Amino acid sequence: MKLRVSIFTNAGTVPLEIAQDRGFFSDEGLAVTVVGTTSSVEQMTGVINGRYDIAATAIDNLIAYNAGQGAAPTERVSELVVFMGSAAYRLQLVVGPGVQSFEDLRGQRIAVDALSTGFAFLLREMLALNGLPLGSYELLPTGGPRERWHAVQAGTAAGALLNAYFESLAHGEGCRTLISDPDPWDGYQGNVFCAQPAVLATGAVDGFMRAVLRGVDFVLDPANAEHIAQALVDHLGDMTPARAVRVAEALSGQNSILAPGLPVSRSGTRRVMDLRQTYTGKALPFDVESLFDPRAMVLA
Repeated sequence: MKLRVSIFTNAGTVPLEIAQDRGFFSDEGLAVTVVGTTSSVEQMTGVINGRYDIAATAIDNLIAYNAGQGAAPTERVSELVVFMGSAAYRLQLVVGPGVQSFEDLRGQRIAVDALSTGFAFLLREMLALNGLPLGSYELLPTGGPRERWHAVQAGTAAGALLNAYFESLAHGEGCRTLISDPDPWDGYQGNVFCAQPAVLATGAVDGFMRAVLRGVDFVLDPANAEHIAQALVDHLGDMTPARAVRVAEALSGQNSILAPGLPVSRSGTRRVMDLRQTYTGKALPFDVESLFDPRAMVLA
């Protein structure tokens, strides 16, 4: 069976590269096409309307679209369900060379994926915790991590939430990371794999899960670091071999962003829902349990 999978390409999605290269998908009778997306709008409208079968995305995206609060209209009703977690990492607030503190962001533009999905509400919470209420800055809808980094690099945005890879590139060009205390990432569920009910009803999802989890186990084995490094170069496209070796070692280390079974946090998902309700002023029309497929490994 053929599956089209939409992802934000990063180190945390390298198990898909492994599953493809090592034949894990073909072992399950699957022909999987992995498509890197440039924005949550492109990704979510695609998976809801049927252009993609599966999406690896921020759980806030599916919560938003399921609640009718998506950043763009869709042809079909969003009934997305989480069937597996994904990499657990924090996006850091990276700012341009002229920014020394949160206060320096006052009156500035900050790049986000979209205004009301992705990690926009978490970013607003971070800024509020550090003395910047809504209205004291401008959010600039830009797209995925690569697109947000390019906005900071070009000076069209003073800062953006970036993953570790683009954070390292930014630091190499004189940018810095602002640290929030308290950190709104604490207890926050990030990325997950999700699909519409029609796709979940097929046996393809079970095979996809088995193949991806084999990929995760392969990545977590330190003995495979050399293979993982090459897969990272292939997966990301512009990662140097030397950095790929360091990332591969981190992926198999004690503080890996990948966990066996790719679990999802129930309390972390509630945290995402609470932030959405706070910043939209609207109650969500479903409870947390409705978001999880029975196949998902859901932790407290």
